[in-house]
Amino acid sequence: MKIIRYQKKKQGKYILQLEGGEEFETYEDLILKYNLLIRKEISHDVFQKIKEENKMYEVYFASLNYIKIRIRSVQELIDFLLKKGYKNEQIDSTVALLKSQGYLNDLVYARSFVHDRIMFSFDGPLKIKRELDQLQLSKEQIQDILSEYTEEMELERIEKIILKQMRKNHSKSSYSLKQKIFQYLIDLGYSSSLIEKKLYLVVQDEDLEQELYQKEYRKLYQKLSQKYQGKELEYRIKQKLFQKGFRQNSELC
Repeated sequence: MKIIRYQKKKQGKYILQLEGGEEFETYEDLILKYNLLIRKEISHDVFQKIKEENKMYEVYFASLNYIKIRIRSVQELIDFLLKKGYKNEQIDSTVALLKSQGYLNDLVYARSFVHDRIMFSFDGPLKIKRELDQLQLSKEQIQDILSEYTEEMELERIEKIILKQMRKNHSKSSYSLKQKIFQYLIDLGYSSSLIEKKLYLVVQDEDLEQELYQKEYRKLYQKLSQKYQGKELEYRIKQKLFQKGFRQNSELC
């Protein structure tokens, strides 16, 4: 198999024009390894070997380009390469090489991941831990990494979230608002015991609470008075108010 012409491209690549019009793109390292600038003719077996090694270079440089955007976990890279259609043995070899070169390290990734979550999100430590559990790290390593997320920091964030949620929810009773905020914080990954310490902050203004109660009462009265009368109507209204979280003014008879 004869090499007719070489064309140098960017990023250390060459296009080899072979006899018969076939073109083959390869890397400078392989050009040098197989002395292709001097050897103008290669056997079919050597060409197949070059093609196999060329694929490994392709996987390697695709991985480097993916990693340089931001730090990645081992599993993220594997998923990326699988989507690209590379074979398992090619991926395994590339991952092992990148680990040995220090480009791929789940412990470094985990520390960066936790730092970014603390800096740029309101995620709590339990939610972050669930994501760290996907990595190939020991419980001790995860515990050590999460120690950056102190209890004091968690309480401070819980308070900020509570105050923010209170500003956004003006149409709920104190009881309903507490339930809503409690569940919201649980979903974000905060400790229930620490949430409980800050729930005392969730108190609607008394005038607003009374206004909400009256507004809901009138709405229920208009709806239920079409079906019930007298004490039955009053009972039904208070029952609905209780279900909606109005406690002080809606005790059941």
